Amino acid sequence: MIMMLTIIDKNLFHHQSMGGSIAVHVAARRSLSTLAGLVVVDVVEGTAMASLIHMQKILSSRVQHFSSLEKAIEWSVRGGSLRNVDSARVSIPSTLKYDDSKKCYVYRTELEKTEQYWKEWYEGLSDKFLSCPVPKLLLLAGTDRLDKSLTIGQMQGKFQMIVVRHTGHAIQEDSPEEFANLVINFISRNRIGPHGVEIPGLRKPAFSKP
Repeated sequence: MIMMLTIIDKNLFHHQSMGGSIAVHVAARRSLSTLAGLVVVDVVEGTAMASLIHMQKILSSRVQHFSSLEKAIEWSVRGGSLRNVDSARVSIPSTLKYDDSKKCYVYRTELEKTEQYWKEWYEGLSDKFLSCPVPKLLLLAGTDRLDKSLTIGQMQGKFQMIVVRHTGHAIQEDSPEEFANLVINFISRNRIGPHGVEIPGLRKPAFSKP
């Protein structure tokens, strides 16, 4: 499982997986005066809530120690959490730390210890996302991840949704160039920035809509 939370240029929230719920909560509070856009990457309330009962098993089944960073990168790709080895070489090292006592690499964040907060992070997430008063983009790896609130909101045009079907949960990892183009197009379309942003000549990304 990947936890990601990024603030881009103080104007755009990009968030994925567990880190995504935190960003949505912050954005929904309307406490950031510079917030101008919201990008959610493959995290929705319905799927997350249904998956919570399996989360400890998933976390406990992953390899906990690695003799080298390369072994950790290899496992993340072979295990299916990531599909792009080049991207994994960039992202995986930052999720680990070297344990001198065990002489190996271990996870920097012990997600197992945060279980008491999981339900609070995801409960009501869809309504919080829809309530954010800024342009919103939802990137999904499959339409099965769309719950009722988001389905209705999408039909009402409350946010933009794109399904990137050839990727897994970590869309930004599996297809970083396409992901970047999707975000840039979102920024350009909504003129996000101090004076709006015009980005001519963008290559049209290869994505499919439901």
